Amino acid sequence: EVAEVAEVADDVAIETKVVEAETAEKAKTGDVTESPLEEAPEPKSEAQKGPTPKPGKSSATRVGIIDLAALGLIKKQQEDRNRSGGQTFTDRRDREQSRRRDMKAKARERLRDRRKGNVQKKGRSTVDRKGEVVLEAPVTLKSFSAATGISVNRVMHSLISLDMMVSINTILDVDTIELVADEFGIDVRIKEKTDIEKGLMEDIMAARHAVDEDSMATRPPVLAFMGHVDHGKTSLIDAIRSTRVANKEAGGITQHVGAYMAELNDGRKVTILDTPGHAAFSEMRKRGATATDIAILVVAADDGVMPQTEEAAAHAKAAGTPIVVAINKIDAPGANVEQVKSQLSGIGLQAEEWGGDVGMVEVSALQKTGIDALLERVLLESEILDLKAHAKGDALGIVIESKLEKGKGKVASVLVQDGTLKVKQTVLVGHAFGNVRLMFDHNGKPIREVGPGTPVDILGLDEFPPVGETFYVVNNMKDAKRVAEKRAEVKKAEDRGEGAGVTLANLFDKIDESNAQRLRLVLKADVQGSLEVLRDSLKALSTEEVIVDVISAAVGSITDTDITLAETAEAMVIGFNAKAEGKAKKHAERVHVEIRGYDVVYELLEDITKVIESMLSPDTVQETVGRVEILEVFRSSRWGTIAGCKVLSGLVKRACYAKLTRDGKQLVEGYLSSLRHFKDDVREVADGNECGMTIQGFEDYQAGDLIEVIEIKEVARSLKEVAAAEGKSTAAKE
Repeated sequence: EVAEVAEVADDVAIETKVVEAETAEKAKTGDVTESPLEEAPEPKSEAQKGPTPKPGKSSATRVGIIDLAALGLIKKQQEDRNRSGGQTFTDRRDREQSRRRDMKAKARERLRDRRKGNVQKKGRSTVDRKGEVVLEAPVTLKSFSAATGISVNRVMHSLISLDMMVSINTILDVDTIELVADEFGIDVRIKEKTDIEKGLMEDIMAARHAVDEDSMATRPPVLAFMGHVDHGKTSLIDAIRSTRVANKEAGGITQHVGAYMAELNDGRKVTILDTPGHAAFSEMRKRGATATDIAILVVAADDGVMPQTEEAAAHAKAAGTPIVVAINKIDAPGANVEQVKSQLSGIGLQAEEWGGDVGMVEVSALQKTGIDALLERVLLESEILDLKAHAKGDALGIVIESKLEKGKGKVASVLVQDGTLKVKQTVLVGHAFGNVRLMFDHNGKPIREVGPGTPVDILGLDEFPPVGETFYVVNNMKDAKRVAEKRAEVKKAEDRGEGAGVTLANLFDKIDESNAQRLRLVLKADVQGSLEVLRDSLKALSTEEVIVDVISAAVGSITDTDITLAETAEAMVIGFNAKAEGKAKKHAERVHVEIRGYDVVYELLEDITKVIESMLSPDTVQETVGRVEILEVFRSSRWGTIAGCKVLSGLVKRACYAKLTRDGKQLVEGYLSSLRHFKDDVREVADGNECGMTIQGFEDYQAGDLIEVIEIKEVARSLKEVAAAEGKSTAAKE
């Protein structure tokens, strides 16, 4: 991210030089017009004259040059200063936007004329290039320059004439490419990345179809344990596997998708996916439902159907996955199995004994009762499904998780769904690819090959693969690399938000949006799945008043680079099961960057919620603390008109707000400017006592007037209250 900031600054410097060169050229020819990028300085008066400032040291931000501080990319070095008598920023912005609209209209007209054939025949090419230039999508400024032989500066100059401020990595759209190519008199054709990708996928499918159907064999069923947090999913898996996974996760809740293999008493095997039950992990549960053959919905007998229970059932139904319900904790106080079945029928899961088609088994993970009955039911479902896969041939499957492990590097946890995966084979998954260097089973033992229905950790990929993405074994390493690189380019551009380039319009919009407070975060996590969940959950905490901006999110420990980025962007560093390196800790202490570490997701979200609430402006409430009647009015040459009063009830404080009424009508309101008891200035006067007081800016007191004394308090707002208010506001607008 820091490199990207430097790159943007370099691009701005290039653009500035191009504009200055244009201005100098016009000055030579005598055609000097006002530059849209810089305001001409006003003549100084005699009193204002002084030494001429050095170039580049202007205190005013020039329109057209990217203000990195306004974009929130670097610390703000100086406050914008309004120059008296000069044009305002809004005036310059409006004029610049008007000029830009005219430029875009001309560009659109040129493009329409070109497509209709209403333009003169192309002149001689301005570049030494013969024939058609083939460009591979996505086309960046850099790749366009390399393919056409036109220098980056010339292409950038052309794009500036179209009112686009770009970097060398900006992806150009088709219209922009056509206009630039037309200007340089060259013919271009864009070869879509799908051409290469389509060819590779056709080869993969052809290889799969060539596999002998006689190699089809029964594979282990894949079971996904789903349900509400703390209903005993992991404990139930422990009971099946005779392990103690539940005690290992922080907070006693599952926060990753775990994949295991269990061998039953009769020798048959089952593959188990353990999905998180916390509300934040909705996307993980969705992936678990789509990657599984049978969903085991765990419901606590003492707690019943909860929000995540209903959501997990909906995911399984949407994926067309059969559901078996495990009613757990039947030995717990307050357990009510029949009530649970009734609640389940309310979400469309009717028990077989109630005339439905959903198997429901009563179990106790703690006492290990009902486990055999649950497994028998699961195996019956798998026999009905007749689960088969190719035991031979190239493998394909799904990515369950990706993480960074010490001593291993990038590790992808995958589930092989068909074929056989072997060490040294080439794997393509999303924007990642590589040769499988090593494989480990669910117990951490190295293996050479693995068949369908089996989870395995693989090492050798160049990037963290997207969780939930399908992986393929490919035989053409070169094409796999090209496809992965093209996908990576698209992903990188999407992450930067550079799909259409940065225009002056976008720049002004971003500056205007900077009025909202921003909580900037650098997020690090131990695994890709948790990273995605936390990034989305944190962004969802944003309000109209405070925006949560995750400026960087990555897997791995907190590094010195993360601290540098946080310092530059004035951000907080959040580590989820990710510790700071020694050098990073010292750097953070030196530059006062705050690092917060967590190992339980709800603690992280609760903590950040408190930070956001501290940034919200408080509500003000008025509380009546006393009532006063004016008995007599005094006039003093020193103090003016004073109301002699008696406190009827409550307490009168000097800093309070007051509302004066006469004959039932309010005449004035304002803060008390003085409060005296006899001749002494006092801070407060209690019930039953007499006092003299004045209200700011008012002197027309009369005996019999009543004064209500009010204390104005600031009350902190909660995030829930703000979200509810914004929801009502949105609904009212709709």
